[in-house]
Amino acid sequence: MICVFIPNMPIMKTFYTIASALFIAVNAFAQQGLELSIGPSFTNVSVRGLQSSLRPDRTLHTGLQVQALWDQDLGSGFSMATGLGYKEKGFHVREGIDMDVFNLPVSLGVEAITTLKYLELPLQWRYHTQGDGPLGFFVFAGPALSYALEGEVRTRANLIFDVNLTKTKLNLDQDIYNRMEWSGLAGVGGTLRLKSGALTVQAGYQHGFSRVVDNTLIDLRLRNYGFGMNIGYRINL
Repeated sequence: MICVFIPNMPIMKTFYTIASALFIAVNAFAQQGLELSIGPSFTNVSVRGLQSSLRPDRTLHTGLQVQALWDQDLGSGFSMATGLGYKEKGFHVREGIDMDVFNLPVSLGVEAITTLKYLELPLQWRYHTQGDGPLGFFVFAGPALSYALEGEVRTRANLIFDVNLTKTKLNLDQDIYNRMEWSGLAGVGGTLRLKSGALTVQAGYQHGFSRVVDNTLIDLRLRNYGFGMNIGYRINL
């Protein structure tokens, strides 16, 4: 079976309209720089609704995040950065037992890995400190609007070695899922100035305000949260 993903057009139109408005606002000033970065994301979900005894243990999901940001100097150490990014979010759920085999610890169980792939539109307000040398530092905070492109759940058996079992696509058009997500970002970063630009690194925390799952039938509500790190290069324009 071949599955073709067709985005929800009204929602995507709203997403791109907001993105265009932000780009126009940035371009009202002289463009300052293009920042390209890549790094890992470490995410999980908060669970509400279910009784505590019924909530499964969840562990961090490691994914990929890539972004391209326009960074505009606003003066007095402040700047505004916005653009587009791709980010993978999710969580792991594992059920199993630990036992000894020939006096060796062995874990037996099944793990379910949920991955959601997002197109993300961040808006960062930054404050920079820059001395006479090449090193600089900044803090940032702001909102982000994300759209879930697709999702999947993979299961694997945890024996002496891992065995992949199934891979199931999520139908994100079902009523229990919300493709659109509002979240808040905050973090710190650093720059190393070079002749034509700068090396950049940053680490931040992201907290989801929207429910990515809202299942009223079983009273289950999930929100994303997590950390991320990026390394990249800034091109002065």
